[in-house]
Amino acid sequence: MNVMIMRMSVLSVLTATPYLLACQPLKHSAAQVSSSSRVMKITFDLGKISTEGLVGTAGSLRSLSYEFCIPVNEKRLAEVRAIDLSVQISRSPGRIGCTKDHYLVIGHTHQARWRDVLMAIARLDYVQRIDEFVGE
Repeated sequence: MNVMIMRMSVLSVLTATPYLLACQPLKHSAAQVSSSSRVMKITFDLGKISTEGLVGTAGSLRSLSYEFCIPVNEKRLAEVRAIDLSVQISRSPGRIGCTKDHYLVIGHTHQARWRDVLMAIARLDYVQRIDEFVGE
């Protein structure tokens, strides 16, 4: 009986090994998760934006404006302004729904390295979401 159990155990390990090895974490999984969570903060399709930061058809190209909230804090405001020179600040809640303790920040994509700018903003832990801004 013990020999039978031993053979079954060895066979189970040999059979399961390829599956267990396939489940090993990726070497760069933390970076991939971090990158993925940054992109998930951006709620609009980056693929529709040209390398020049424009959207639309040839006859009606325009920049895409975006909005996000940051806490009312001068240090954080300076940090955001250093990242994105296009931003405008408001105390309005905007469509995104900033609270009275937050600034509404509006920027646009028609700028050099717009994708890097958006990713840098998304990397900020106090920015929860970045939505497309639709003017009223």
